[in-house]
Amino acid sequence: MKILQLVTKRQYRGAEVFAANLSEELINLGHEIVFVGLYKNEGNILHLERAQNVDLIENTKTFSLLLVKKLVSLVKEIRPDIIQCNGSDTLKYMVSASLFVPDIPVLYRNISMISEWVSDGPKKILYKNLFKRVAHVSSVGEEAVADFVKTFNYPSSQASVIRRGIPIKKIEKHKAREQLRRELGLKESDKIAMHIGNFSIEKNHIFLFDIFSDLRLKYPAIKLVCVGTGILLEELKEEVVKRQLENTIYFMGFRKDIPELLAGADLFVLSSKVEGVPGVILEAATQNIPSIATDVGGVREVLNNNETGFIIKDFNKGEFKNRVIELTENDELRHRLGRNAYELVVKDFNPVKNAGKFEALYRELIGGKSPCLRILQIIQKKQYRGAEIFASQLSNHLLNKGHKVKIYSIYEGDAILPFKEQLYSLNRTESSRYYDLAGWKKLAQVVRQFKPDIIQANAADTLKYAIFSKLVFRWDVPVIFRNASASSFYIKNNFSKKLNSFLLKQTDYILSVSQASKKDINSFYPFTRQKSKVIPIGIEPNEISFEEENNVPFDKQKKNILHIGSFTQEKNHAGLLMVFKKVHSKNPDAVLHLIGDGPLKANIIKSIKEYDLDGVVVIHGESNYPYPYIKKADVLVLPSLIEGLPAVLLEAMLYQTLSVAYNVGGVSEIITKDTGYLVKEGNIDDFAEAILQALEENAKNKRILEHAYKLVVEDYLNEKLVDRFLDSYIKLL
Repeated sequence: MKILQLVTKRQYRGAEVFAANLSEELINLGHEIVFVGLYKNEGNILHLERAQNVDLIENTKTFSLLLVKKLVSLVKEIRPDIIQCNGSDTLKYMVSASLFVPDIPVLYRNISMISEWVSDGPKKILYKNLFKRVAHVSSVGEEAVADFVKTFNYPSSQASVIRRGIPIKKIEKHKAREQLRRELGLKESDKIAMHIGNFSIEKNHIFLFDIFSDLRLKYPAIKLVCVGTGILLEELKEEVVKRQLENTIYFMGFRKDIPELLAGADLFVLSSKVEGVPGVILEAATQNIPSIATDVGGVREVLNNNETGFIIKDFNKGEFKNRVIELTENDELRHRLGRNAYELVVKDFNPVKNAGKFEALYRELIGGKSPCLRILQIIQKKQYRGAEIFASQLSNHLLNKGHKVKIYSIYEGDAILPFKEQLYSLNRTESSRYYDLAGWKKLAQVVRQFKPDIIQANAADTLKYAIFSKLVFRWDVPVIFRNASASSFYIKNNFSKKLNSFLLKQTDYILSVSQASKKDINSFYPFTRQKSKVIPIGIEPNEISFEEENNVPFDKQKKNILHIGSFTQEKNHAGLLMVFKKVHSKNPDAVLHLIGDGPLKANIIKSIKEYDLDGVVVIHGESNYPYPYIKKADVLVLPSLIEGLPAVLLEAMLYQTLSVAYNVGGVSEIITKDTGYLVKEGNIDDFAEAILQALEENAKNKRILEHAYKLVVEDYLNEKLVDRFLDSYIKLL
């Protein structure tokens, strides 16, 4: 999609920074961004890399017909699919311009409590009429959207909540603390409470000045550092001098290095009279910094009282002051609340997921059906493996949307994959995988007969066959590579690296299953960065009957631990047996069940005997329907040496079975302390201990299951992911 992001000025201010951060993620998802400021910004210009940056006119205090004319010309020139307005001025001008341009959906991003600034009659009537020409309003939080709907009697069906996405920048805190204190001329022992925001009436700086006037007397080491600029800056500087607070309150002006400044502080303070959902609290949280804030607007949506900081009701200065003292004096409390704040951001304010939600909303607003596509899916083999299962499930959803899909495997296999139409095979042999002219020719014949618009090569040898067939037999169809794991794990020699480099250079686009997989292939082959994005693997919500679950051969009196995966080196069955031996020594009721098959199966059977685990490790063979096993198990384990984004973990989360996994590949993108047990790679003792904890029945494990289920249902169902694939296909065409 081509998206016009309209901001007041290209400046480092909340609404504009959010629009820029969102736009960066949308670019990563493969979309084209035009980043437009209504007014030119003279200094500290916010420039968005990989986007078209435009400013329209000089600043004006009156309504400008010239600005409307320039906006109309721009829209006609770039022909965006959707326009997002960030700020009230952008709305006024875009609605005016919309009278003279083709019908393009306009989305308004509401970042505040709108009733606070449109309370009078004429202004309210004006904006109510403006919003009649807006397709949708996206608010930063629940309080903001409720306020918006109530203020304008706006249709709730055209309003929604999409939270902020907050990028996390890793900062070395010790160096940041030293640098900040050195810059301000402070001692290492001084404690810093930081405020970041415009110097305006609603930010209520005088409230903080009163508090720090009192603190100076008994706690001279506690300092207030104010970052920002604004119309009241000089007046407030004079107020500091008047109160003789020059050694207590410090001004740092406009800064771009906000993460570094926050990392050097001890706590963040916010005393606003009006707020939407203050992103700066979340920015502080990315650096493990807790916050103290007044109870206004959507503060409670980003700050959990007594968990990630403190919320102060009724502008109680005494309580605010006591909380500042408490956090600066109690290191353990400050660090604990800071860690909780960081984990809140990771869980609920992920910028990639946030961008995906905007992407889905844009698609819905654009409406209309995509053209009917002919899609050829190539898989390695008819086998029960994640890449093949997902390609089959994705293809079913593509069929449901009216597209034509065929699936061809390179090699034959006996697995019954879940594709509702016929599965074909080229019937090649793996021994000829590096040079198979007849196989390439056979694929070329399939391409010429089926005439696909897009070819998706799903992992392993499929890319070799697609690219060599294309080059040798000269057919011209875009090829997308589905990157399902980590290239660096499998490529062991220079020949293999050069061969894959050659193949990837011929590839039109790369869709990785996880951020980890994308990072790996981009690091190994830097030229892939410009044609890569992430679309995660998804799963199907299969209904499991009581009879199916009851037929699972598990002993109800035992603790049943399940592993699903091929018997290959990367699945690490050998390491799992070492882990399980420790688990069984502490819990004799534990039984390990293995579902799968593969070349190392005989070795694993031998190891089971050597470890004297006969009878407590059970091999069930391959299964085309392992879901009842997953649901019936007490714990699912994944000790892999490498993973892309394992669907089996998502399936365990969906069926509310606890998961324990090594932190490899993209596992940490779905397993956190809130959704399962994540263990440092190779730590056998910790893995065993995590299994034992997961086997316990307690409130903690119940909360984990609830969070895990919610995550999967919201973000990892195939029916929600299929449109993202279609967007990628259509973009290539």
